[in-house]
Amino acid sequence: MKKLKIGIIVNDNFVDKYTYQLARWIKFNNKKFVTKSFISIKKEKNLSFVNKKIFKKILFKFIIFFENLLLQFYPNHKNHLKRFDLREIIRNKIIIKKYKFGNKLLFKSKDIEKIKNEKFDILIRSCSEIISDDLIKATKYGILSFHHGDYRKFRGSPAGFWEVFYKEIKTGFMIQKINKTLDFGNIIVNGFFQTKYFFLLNQAELYEKSNFYIKKIILDFYGNRKFKYIKKKNKGKVFETPKITNQIKYLIKTLFVLLKKIFRKNNFFKLALFNINSLNKPTYIENENKKFLADPFLFNRNGKTYCFAEEYDFIKKKGHIICKKYSGQSIINKKIIIEEKFHLSFPYIFEYKNNIYMCPETSEISEIRIYKCVSFPYKWKFYKTIKKNIKTADSMLFKKNNLWWLFTNIDRSLTGDFTHDISIFYSKDGPLTNKWHDHPLNPIKIDSSQSRNGGLIFDKNKIFRISQKQGFDNYGQDINFHQIKLLTTKKYIEKNIKNREYEKIKKILNNKNVHHISKLDEKIIIDFK
Repeated sequence: MKKLKIGIIVNDNFVDKYTYQLARWIKFNNKKFVTKSFISIKKEKNLSFVNKKIFKKILFKFIIFFENLLLQFYPNHKNHLKRFDLREIIRNKIIIKKYKFGNKLLFKSKDIEKIKNEKFDILIRSCSEIISDDLIKATKYGILSFHHGDYRKFRGSPAGFWEVFYKEIKTGFMIQKINKTLDFGNIIVNGFFQTKYFFLLNQAELYEKSNFYIKKIILDFYGNRKFKYIKKKNKGKVFETPKITNQIKYLIKTLFVLLKKIFRKNNFFKLALFNINSLNKPTYIENENKKFLADPFLFNRNGKTYCFAEEYDFIKKKGHIICKKYSGQSIINKKIIIEEKFHLSFPYIFEYKNNIYMCPETSEISEIRIYKCVSFPYKWKFYKTIKKNIKTADSMLFKKNNLWWLFTNIDRSLTGDFTHDISIFYSKDGPLTNKWHDHPLNPIKIDSSQSRNGGLIFDKNKIFRISQKQGFDNYGQDINFHQIKLLTTKKYIEKNIKNREYEKIKKILNNKNVHHISKLDEKIIIDFK
């Protein structure tokens, strides 16, 4: 297949680390892509000495300076503001200039000809300049551009700031093929990540995670030479550098959040057991000293009910899998059933050909593993790795329509965040195979408010996927119920529903944060903070 010729539009050859990483990735994939030149737009000089917005910009630079110091405590984001020389990767620099034509800024025709002569297939906008129509038409397939923000609420800049200011639970992004409409071209991908507690951290996470998806778009386009667009919604208003009053408000809010994080007592998960016939009389399962319980799953065997869960040990700094027996209204006889040198959680349990298996979360070793029960319920052994070299969490396997399905949460950007990506795989050879097929819609969702798995409920012929809803700087704020309406090798549809039993449970718990739920017959178990 013919290689794609890709160019990057920048303001100067010194670029942010995300543009630099993207260029390096394009160069590395030289069997599919060619990149010999980048385009640098020379800015018009601002001749006005007095700028009415100068004072708010100065204060905002102080905010950025101090937050960058705070960012040094986050190893992945130390270089968020550092600039890198793009000429280390792409040597040829094409300089183009804008000129004013009435109320419009256009490029000189000789510069447009320079771009046309390069015969780019795709250009990627990685600059602050608005791209005019003459440049859009200079490529074969158009120009791709990021918009960092939920375009329905926050357009403009600074990217990632206003979501923190308003304490939004998620921060959006989209990747578009641009046209004349500012921040509102043909949308190819949009998604949402959990909002972090200060602006620069939120921006760094936003840039890092969204960078993966433009790589995926380019790879998909290489395979079929087509962009798939999604339906637009109404666009929001354009924001800019906040006023001084809003910057002061932001500083006060952020300082309060930071102090709260430093001095508040940690609020860990614990379990609560409910009976559907007496929801108002829950049984609380207290944590042992320096440990907490989470991710509970109920399982029936020979007329008896058992609870499998993660127990996190603060001394060992990792989790292991435990089993407890259900007796009356209590959970008793705790035993550790699986412990490894690495962290384990989310002990999803299932049956296959008269045997019992478990698929716990093993993201620390970049595998999806299966354990087999040797003697129920306490004796287990490692059986097989069904997927290698994958950073993924909270996997669930089940059979439907004569196929086995694997629902899992992938950390595609390798930032340690599993909250926003839900992906599906299917197998024709049962659940113990390593031959899993990627669903063509993957990732099914990119949304931290409804992607991460929090359990699976089978009710007669209905299947309900439980997802976690992450809050503003709050992991595991709530859960959602999604009924799986359509699941085929080409399509997936789920419908958000309300669950009356869960609504009652929330009231009984006084609306505390719920992270996971398991239901079996008349029994319900949750973890909550």
